[in-house]
Amino acid sequence: MKNLILKSLGFTFITSIVFAQEGGDTKIFVTDTSLKVNSSFSIEVESAFTNSYLWRGIEYNSGIIMQPSVNLEYKGFILNIWNSTGVLETKENSNKQEIDFTLSKTIESGNFYFEPTLIFYSYPSKKYFSATAEASVYASYYEGNFGFFINPSFDFLSNVGGAFSETGITYDYETDRTHIVANLAYGVANEKFIDFNIAEGEILIFNSMYRLVDINGSFKQKLNETIFIKPSFNFFHLIGSDLSKILNPNKFNCAFSLGAEF
Repeated sequence: MKNLILKSLGFTFITSIVFAQEGGDTKIFVTDTSLKVNSSFSIEVESAFTNSYLWRGIEYNSGIIMQPSVNLEYKGFILNIWNSTGVLETKENSNKQEIDFTLSKTIESGNFYFEPTLIFYSYPSKKYFSATAEASVYASYYEGNFGFFINPSFDFLSNVGGAFSETGITYDYETDRTHIVANLAYGVANEKFIDFNIAEGEILIFNSMYRLVDINGSFKQKLNETIFIKPSFNFFHLIGSDLSKILNPNKFNCAFSLGAEF
């Protein structure tokens, strides 16, 4: 049974990359900050299915979306390869497949936790949308299972000067078999972020900043030493009447993941 599940996960990841010209995009960001830095090499594969692509309050796809990933970790260094493919698009969104590559490093010092990150966003099937990259630093302070965090991100490739940042509170509870994460955050972006990610080159005039409330969480449960399941959710509420004219101000999605770690 274990071998069958692992083969299914591998097949899901490979096929989602192969279908680059037929897919869509899905992304759920749930900040997951385990306070245990892994000192040995580990591999985690995960395949998620979700009902919409939500990224920083922007919906790119809606329907049935497959979202596999591979996570390689060694001594706090993490390389993540994340892919998104739309199985069934219900709102005729034009965005197609996305493949992201993320390199990060976890650093702990007392009650402080830091994670500097570089992420490269690529869109294999979108001819007129440039790949881009961001640098970010997740910084938090914990007292027990509760923490306060800030996570600024800066584009340095196709949209130099674009910036987005979230500040919020987090709850992180972990045992040998269970990991629960919940976050409440306030996000804000600058004008260049709006022009690149929302207007996409069109001339749009907004009198308000791009601001949002982000509520997200996940529940990871190990079924045995290798296999785990992880339901998760993400809710965004946009603040500002100008943006509400072109974006749905309230967005919610949920996902279910099946994964394995070695």
